[in-house]
Amino acid sequence: MPLDAVRRFCARHQLALVADCSHAHGLAWRDRPVGCAGDVTVWSCGTWKMASGGKAGLLATGHRDVWERALVLSQPKHRALARVRDERLRALARTGAGHTRRASPAAAVLVADHLRRLPHTLATKNERQTAVEELLARHLPALAPLPQPAGRTAGALYKWHWRTPATHSPEAVMAALRGAGVRAGLPSRPLHETPLFTDPRIAAAMGWRIPLPEAGSFPGTARLLDRLVELDTRDAYEPLPDGDPDPYDHALAVAAEHLAARPEPDTPTTEGTPSWTGRSRR
Repeated sequence: MPLDAVRRFCARHQLALVADCSHAHGLAWRDRPVGCAGDVTVWSCGTWKMASGGKAGLLATGHRDVWERALVLSQPKHRALARVRDERLRALARTGAGHTRRASPAAAVLVADHLRRLPHTLATKNERQTAVEELLARHLPALAPLPQPAGRTAGALYKWHWRTPATHSPEAVMAALRGAGVRAGLPSRPLHETPLFTDPRIAAAMGWRIPLPEAGSFPGTARLLDRLVELDTRDAYEPLPDGDPDPYDHALAVAAEHLAARPEPDTPTTEGTPSWTGRSRR
C-alpha cells in the first residue's frame, strides 16, 4: 500500500503509525526522509546496518508522551528523572527500569560516527550496486534485480535481492554464488510463517492468545519472496581501491559457468529458456 494511503488510513481510524525503518537509513520517499511519515519511527543499528553500533537502535517521534516513555524504558534513572514530566512515568523511572536496556557508550559513539559518514556510505553503496548490476547483466542475464519502487528518491539497499528464473531453484543459484565466493543466501521467511504463528502450543505456553493465520493469508508477501536470492552487501561500504578489478566480475562469471554446466532436473530446453551466460545473448 502506498505510504500516503497508509497515512490517510491511520488518520481516518485514529491509529498511530509506527514506521519500522530498520534497514532504511538515509532513504527518502518523494524527497522526504522515510521517518517523517510515522508518529514513531525506529531504526536498527545492528551489526551490518548503514549506521551500526554493534547492537543499538534509534527512535524518533514528535509526541512528547511517547518520547518520555522511551526515556523511562531505555535510559538510566537519573537521565529519565531529569527529562520526564509525567508523574506516572517518573514513578516508573525511579525503579531504574531502563538501566539494562540502554545502548552502551561504545555503541553510541560508533553510531554517531556512522551517521556523520552516512552520505558517503550511501553514495558508495549506490555506486557499487550499479556496477554489480551491470556485471550481472553481462554474466547472469537470467537473474534479475528487483525493480526500483516508484517514488524512491534516495538511499541505498541494506541487501540486494535478485529474482531467479524458473530454470533453476533459488537454492541452486545460491549454492553457485556461494561456490564462487559471493555472500549469498535466501531471504528470511515472513513472520507469519515462524513457529510462534504456526504452532498454537508455543503461544499457549507463554500465556498468549495469538490468532493463527490461514494458508494464503498474505499473498503479496508470497509474491514478493517468490524465487528470491539475497546478497550480503558488507563488502560494498567502501569504494574499490584504484586499479583493482571488481571481485564480482570473476565471481559472477564462475557462478554462470557452474549453472550452465549443471542444469536442474526437468529444466526446459526450449529456445525461449533464459541463458545463464551473457556470451549466448544476441
